[in-house]
Amino acid sequence: MEFKLDKQENSYGLLSVVVAEADYMPEYKSRLKQYAKNANMKGFRKGKVPMSMVQKMYGKQLKMETFNESVGKAVDTYLNDNGIKPLFQPMYKGDFITPEQLGAEQTVEFELLLPEFDLNLEALKAETFNLTVTDADVENTIAKLKESYPKKVDVEKALKGDLITATFKSVEGDFEKEGAAFDLDDKLITGNVRKFSGKKVGDVVTLDIETMYEDNNRLRLFLGGDKDEAEAYKGDFTIEITKITRSEEPELNQEFFDMVIGPDKVSNEEEFRAELKNTIAEVNTQAIDNVTNDNVRNAVVEGTSISLPAELVKKVYLQNNPQAKEEELGESLPKFEEAVKWRAISDKVFTDNDIKVEKEDVEAAALTAIKAQFGSFMGEDEEQMAGFVQNYLQAENGKYFEQTYEQVYNEKVFGALKEKVALTAEEVDLKQFEEFLTKRNEEAAK
Repeated sequence: MEFKLDKQENSYGLLSVVVAEADYMPEYKSRLKQYAKNANMKGFRKGKVPMSMVQKMYGKQLKMETFNESVGKAVDTYLNDNGIKPLFQPMYKGDFITPEQLGAEQTVEFELLLPEFDLNLEALKAETFNLTVTDADVENTIAKLKESYPKKVDVEKALKGDLITATFKSVEGDFEKEGAAFDLDDKLITGNVRKFSGKKVGDVVTLDIETMYEDNNRLRLFLGGDKDEAEAYKGDFTIEITKITRSEEPELNQEFFDMVIGPDKVSNEEEFRAELKNTIAEVNTQAIDNVTNDNVRNAVVEGTSISLPAELVKKVYLQNNPQAKEEELGESLPKFEEAVKWRAISDKVFTDNDIKVEKEDVEAAALTAIKAQFGSFMGEDEEQMAGFVQNYLQAENGKYFEQTYEQVYNEKVFGALKEKVALTAEEVDLKQFEEFLTKRNEEAAK
């Protein structure tokens, strides 16, 4: 085959490939013989079907498949041998060749996206944060933790906010449900909270079950059943209270420390507060890193001039999003073009800095992810953990390997970028950083 690459403006490349019959016919004939060996046709023994008949039945399609595969492999080899790295797989240009069009010599063309640009990272700036965890931050976090981990106590007399456990019985029907629990709160229809307030364990409240909630389907939360069954809850029910549970503010004691930090990690309130301060800083380190990476990415994309062929970018987008509608392109294409620019930049950073993603890097990242999800359930046996990692990376035909590889790739690219882009740090406490994240998420949702 003969190759000719024409690099044009706006990162556009056109690869012309001249294909002679000699480039694919030997492979085609070999495949045809293999078909003949395995062909089954009425009136002939297996493998004895005349070649002319095999060719008539399978020849056109097999010839086309062989042609396409031969050209595809040859293009890949040409690009690799010449160090040409298009941003996406070569895109076939024009109408696809039909079996009838295959002749002694055929020219096919492929469009390539070959971004060429300069990176001037030292001239770019991006914002980051330095987080200082204050005593007030620790105090606010403890208050939130107390709400999340309240102390549950059984009481005799019900008050608003308590959890009521009861036995529900229909007065006229045969429905009965023991151990059904509901909150004594404002989700109940007005007046029902008063009906239960002051009641004790053993007391019975009778009411029309349809008047318990505005939405009868809420009964399914504690009485069970599907939607149709919930609609059938009608008439008077007796509700015998069997248990009243109240949430109280927990004490800062060893039980609370173990529940929040982990068993036996701290032994007093001073150690608890110190450990909590460290945990708050660690938890937010990843969030700060994510924000910094976004800021670096935006600064680099906005600060780097890359001309792209609009029609080819659109063609690539539509191939990857075949369900996209024309009216959506005005909003989707600019975002896709930005993603294309970022991919071109990150690939260049990867290459220019001789970055490598080794198998060990991917395995280490996978192990970190698994430990974060399963924690102490994994144990400490190294061989067993290695097995977990391999099973994870091989699952779903290597889907998680690709995802983890991409994660490590991005981490290394951002690491290289942050060594060169000037980072301006803003000093913040936890409240200020959380307010920033809330505002940022709200703007992203618009």
